[in-house]
Amino acid sequence: MHIRRSLMWMVAVIVLANLVAVGQNSPTQDPGTTTTQSTGDASTRPAPAAALSGIAGVDGPSDEDREDLPQIPSILGGRGSSLAFSSEMERSNYIRGGINFGAAYNDNAQLTPTGEVGDTTYSVFPNIAVQQTTSRTSWSLGYGAGLSVNQRLSNSNQGSHTLTFDSEFRLTPHLNLRAAEHFSLIAGMFGANSGSGIDPGQGGGNGTLITPLANQRTSQTVVEMNYHYALKDLVGASGSFYDLHYSDVTTGPGTLSNTRTAGGSAFWLHQIVRGNWAGLSYSFQRITFDPTGETLVHDFTVTDTFNISKTLSVSGFIGPEYSDNRGVAATGPNTGQYTSFSGWSVAGGLDGSWQAKQTSVTAGFSRHVSDGGGIVGAVRLTNVHAAVRRELRPGWSVTARANYGDNQSLTLVSTTTAALIKTTSVGASLERNVGRSLGLQLGYFRDFQDQSGSADPTQIYTASRNRVFVTLSYQWAKALGR
Repeated sequence: MHIRRSLMWMVAVIVLANLVAVGQNSPTQDPGTTTTQSTGDASTRPAPAAALSGIAGVDGPSDEDREDLPQIPSILGGRGSSLAFSSEMERSNYIRGGINFGAAYNDNAQLTPTGEVGDTTYSVFPNIAVQQTTSRTSWSLGYGAGLSVNQRLSNSNQGSHTLTFDSEFRLTPHLNLRAAEHFSLIAGMFGANSGSGIDPGQGGGNGTLITPLANQRTSQTVVEMNYHYALKDLVGASGSFYDLHYSDVTTGPGTLSNTRTAGGSAFWLHQIVRGNWAGLSYSFQRITFDPTGETLVHDFTVTDTFNISKTLSVSGFIGPEYSDNRGVAATGPNTGQYTSFSGWSVAGGLDGSWQAKQTSVTAGFSRHVSDGGGIVGAVRLTNVHAAVRRELRPGWSVTARANYGDNQSLTLVSTTTAALIKTTSVGASLERNVGRSLGLQLGYFRDFQDQSGSADPTQIYTASRNRVFVTLSYQWAKALGR
């Protein structure tokens, strides 16, 4: 039912946006496009139009001027930082398919401080994806379905599904629309909260918290529109919804709560100097969690995004944040009681990325109110993350990641929930690609989670785990059209 609803929404977005875009005057040939004779091989087909990649602007900017256009920050509904190399960011018109075989070992699947139980998860994921780029549209749709099997904790065995849709449409020469959807129904180490995620900003959940093995269903939707109404000014708005649902939780400390986050933002950006856009933004979030918790968040921030070069960009935000909370108080005179309270704090963050032909780097810091990832209610999250990806030689690449999250609870799921949770995750992976069809990935992560500030002594503990995974994939691609 959830997949069917997501598919209907995606098809409606593609059809509506293409109808609007077709009505505009499009050039007969895109700037920079080279045409050769078609022989059915992708290398001899017309070069596709450049992907929009979340950049706002008017029709037909030259490569020299493109770095002047602002990259919409993730906090305002944009994609955020990527570890893709610059050569991997080019898109074309393809249908792709294949199958992934994965195995992962977790030496503390239940995330307990003592008596750790190790578990191995096996997965098989056939998948298919379509990518299409024209002078005014860029969209991709991918679906994978398979089976995840746990060797020792068999109650979490289930069929798994992932559905991903991301699109950008130039509706008019000055109006751009982005719509994205991600749905997953996956268990174990291949689930939503693996503990090594990066805080995604607007539209995403809290990826810093580590949960015990459980079946997880997540749905994330983001819609963003921006209007470049003057040479140096643009306005925009975005909306998002995120839903995290747990089932079949294995035995372990604490319980997991279903969480939902709905939000929206509006912003204005003005070009200060070449490549530097700054402005004002307002964002709103409604965080709810079972059984009766609710937090309303209002942010008033100054935002700046600086495209230092074609490969290096930095964005940041800072401003006052107001939260209105209803639930079990984590601190203050009403600690442990269901109550209503509100307060002001400072929200801010800085995010940077650099993509070169053989190296990519992302790093960032943020502090703002977020959901509790199903472990606690609403939290004031301080997150620091960094990642580096390097091509060692053709076909070989290595990635290193580090992530730290400080989750100070505002509200609790219950009176026995921990009030402060600190997590650290570090790890690395090695990728080996043989041509365009075969791929192998090996990885290792070490995770720590410290919980404190609970009335229940069993909720005050430090737990750690080691995770090792391997994925073997076979992929094929076929060019669309002539």
